[in-house]
Amino acid sequence: HIQRLSISFHKQSRVGDLSARLTSDIQNIQDMVSSGLNNLITNTLSIFGVVIVVALVDWRFALLMLGATPLLLFVAGSYRKRIRQASKKLRTAEGQVGATAQEKIGAIQVVQAFANEDDEAAQFAHQTRKSLNAGLELSRLQSELSPLVDLVGVIALAAITWLGAREVILGRITLGYLLLFTTYLRSILSPARQLAKLSTQFSKADASAERIQDLLDIQADVRDLPGARTAPQLQGAVTLQNIYFGYGKDQPILRDVSLRVKPGMTVALVGPTGSGKSTFIGLIPRFHDPQEGVVLLDDIDVRRFTLRSLRDQISLVLQEPVLFNGTIRDNIAYGRTGVSDMEVLLAAKAANAHEFISRLSHGYGTVIGERGGTLSGGQRQRISIARAVVRNAPILLLDEPTSGLDGESEALVMDAVRRLMRGRTTFVIAHRLRTIEHADMIVVLERGRIREVGTHSDLIRMGGMYARLHARQFADGPGTAQPAPIATPSRRELPRPPSVHNEGRDIPRP
Repeated sequence: HIQRLSISFHKQSRVGDLSARLTSDIQNIQDMVSSGLNNLITNTLSIFGVVIVVALVDWRFALLMLGATPLLLFVAGSYRKRIRQASKKLRTAEGQVGATAQEKIGAIQVVQAFANEDDEAAQFAHQTRKSLNAGLELSRLQSELSPLVDLVGVIALAAITWLGAREVILGRITLGYLLLFTTYLRSILSPARQLAKLSTQFSKADASAERIQDLLDIQADVRDLPGARTAPQLQGAVTLQNIYFGYGKDQPILRDVSLRVKPGMTVALVGPTGSGKSTFIGLIPRFHDPQEGVVLLDDIDVRRFTLRSLRDQISLVLQEPVLFNGTIRDNIAYGRTGVSDMEVLLAAKAANAHEFISRLSHGYGTVIGERGGTLSGGQRQRISIARAVVRNAPILLLDEPTSGLDGESEALVMDAVRRLMRGRTTFVIAHRLRTIEHADMIVVLERGRIREVGTHSDLIRMGGMYARLHARQFADGPGTAQPAPIATPSRRELPRPPSVHNEGRDIPRP
């Protein structure tokens, strides 16, 4: 269910809290099912068995024994709600502790770079203190409940003894029967106490179940609509008609966006930060659905396709490559199920990754660790490109694939990107305008609106926003080292750029 919730939900959620619901909250329910239900059944049967035996001897004593039950239920019920609230507060606090720990450990390089270890430790201590206080409150309630339950048992035993002694004096029952009744009462006190104390375990499970149910009640903003069908093999024509989209009513991201892209075209999206470029390409695989307007693939509304079949025909390469803990082969094959070793090898070669993979200790069987932390940025990006090659989808989305790379890594990545783009409809987000000069179409976005559309030469001649951005970015002059341009499949293949040699001095970046 979590995996199928919309991207907008995950952007607003903390991974640590979701992990706590998947682990600790489910563990509380599991404990209740595995041990709590067993204790409930056995103790309940024990109590009813004793009461039936006593009723056969003297129904008055059986009623007296059962008379303690409402009092036990009242005591347990009075604490149940408070224990449930305390349990929920504890589970929420523990989820926050997990979220804080996961967030800070995941960003450990930044924490250490800014020497913020003490501040983060203090914040974590604050979170754990809240968790500790919630745990102490829960323990206090549990500690109060236990002696109260024992007190009810003692009162019931005293009442049975007093009534039995009176009946013995009056000659209505023998002393042996009195001993029998008190013995039976003692035998049901323990199960009764266990049942009352089970309310604590059930309250914990109830609080955890509520947290899980809150999650299950969330409906994905983007989901398969009734009657959705499997998408056919797409040609790659993309049309956006009068698109309006925002994450909230007062947060418009895209306004009246319309664009038509033919199959096989390369479309570059440029514009200042926050202009809606990532949101634009996110509409194609239905990471978001527009509030108004329609997105068409091959002149068919994308909402008429099932999400799985739609996304199967779209490849995505992100600015920050996401790799998983496992082997390099597994990460490349993640792009498609049932991929052969030969396909993985060919994809790695196409992505300029085979050479460095071959030098690793175990080649394609090398375990790269969480998020590929043992590899450089350029190596991780080339593996993500190989993953997109394996997918072999007709539509390709590139979100700043060379951002943050050095000159040599960038040249290798761009060479791989050019191969990947052949024969595919490609949308590429780029801040380095030199890389998209040969795109078939350049779309300039500003504040969620399309300001300019055209080729590089057309937009330069227009002297508008793109021309100003271009002039500002290349104000350092022709001597500035430039990244390799993205060539479209329809144009003559550009030669692979040579590696940039520093020769002992720093080279300014564009």
